[in-house]
Amino acid sequence: MKTALARLRAKTDQELSILVARQLKRSLAEADRRNYQDAASGYHSARALLAVADLTPAQREKLERMLFELRSHLEQPASAVA
Repeated sequence: MKTALARLRAKTDQELSILVARQLKRSLAEADRRNYQDAASGYHSARALLAVADLTPAQREKLERMLFELRSHLEQPASAVA
C-alpha cells in the first residue's frame, strides 16, 4: 500500500511541475503583453503550487528561474514610472 501511495505522490508532483511550468509560461506571455494583473495572479498561483510540490532539485531550479524571470517582468512597470 505504501508503494502505491508513493507512486501516486510522485505522479502528482510531476503533474504539479507541468502545471507550474505552463502557468509561468502563460504569465510571462501576459507580462509581455503588459497585462500585469493577470501575470501577477499567475505568479502567485505558481508560487503557491511550487511550495507544496516535492520536486527534484533540477526541476525546482528550473521552475524557480522561471519564477524569478516573471517577477523581474512584473517589477519593470513600477521602475519605469519612477
